[in-house]
Amino acid sequence: MMKRVIISGISGFIGNAVARRLIAEGTEVTGIVRTDVKNSREAFRLAGLDAELIECNLDEIRCLPDKMKKKGFDVFYQFAWDGLTRETLDDYLCQMDNVKWMADTVMAASEMQCKKVVGAGSITQTELYTKRGRLYTEDKHKFYRAAQLASETVCRAVARNKDVEFIWPIIVNVYGEGETNPRLINSLIDHMEEGTPFPLSSGEQLYDFLHIEDAARAYCLIGELGRQESQYVLSSGNPMPLKEYILKLRDIVAPNYPLEFSTRKFSGYEIEREWFDITDLKKDTGFEPEISFEAGVKRMLKRIGE
Repeated sequence: MMKRVIISGISGFIGNAVARRLIAEGTEVTGIVRTDVKNSREAFRLAGLDAELIECNLDEIRCLPDKMKKKGFDVFYQFAWDGLTRETLDDYLCQMDNVKWMADTVMAASEMQCKKVVGAGSITQTELYTKRGRLYTEDKHKFYRAAQLASETVCRAVARNKDVEFIWPIIVNVYGEGETNPRLINSLIDHMEEGTPFPLSSGEQLYDFLHIEDAARAYCLIGELGRQESQYVLSSGNPMPLKEYILKLRDIVAPNYPLEFSTRKFSGYEIEREWFDITDLKKDTGFEPEISFEAGVKRMLKRIGE
């Protein structure tokens, strides 16, 4: 079991869930937060959190060792990423700054005698592994996915130089209680409950969803048992066409809600089935998803109704 960890982005959706799970398991957690976190919409996640909190913005992460009283950690989880608003996603300078800050995280971890750094990659970066994906530069994630892949590549090299293990899990779609961003599941639930239209593509593209509780457990297992030579994907491992997920959601939330498939064009890049494979995650850590999509949606609705 891990004894001491650092979590940067502890006020975020996934980072906070990982922190709470680790604390419940008896792990000592130090959380890194932005200097303005108390005035952010994420501040509510810090209530009742039994963790030491240290203020340090991403662009200051290289100086984190000077702010820390302790050294010797099992894992440094880095969930923080700057530039996820509509405006900053399209700012290449903002996105590329993250590459430096991720590398600075590895350097800081080394100075704090941290054995392993675990980051947070995105399924969108896998598009760059194909010729078509590399040429696809018209969407809002064009700089974000480039920065994600660059962060993984650069940090692996820096970590090797500093004798620190580095793992970059690929997150597909995590949903569940506590998510406040207007992502697909949240937005659909809102529109279904309000009875307002929600334009949809044909829904033929492959999708997969992992409940936040399963995602947090996977991250804890990766921190303890993960191997840096493996490529972990946070997914249920059973992707389906998006349309099937939406139909399941509608049947639970509002059975009479009229779905408007094919009323908008799908302008993204369809991810190949192989990128949803969780074989390495299962083999190395013993992870198995426990919460079905239907059960996860019902949990969300119960929390909303409370």
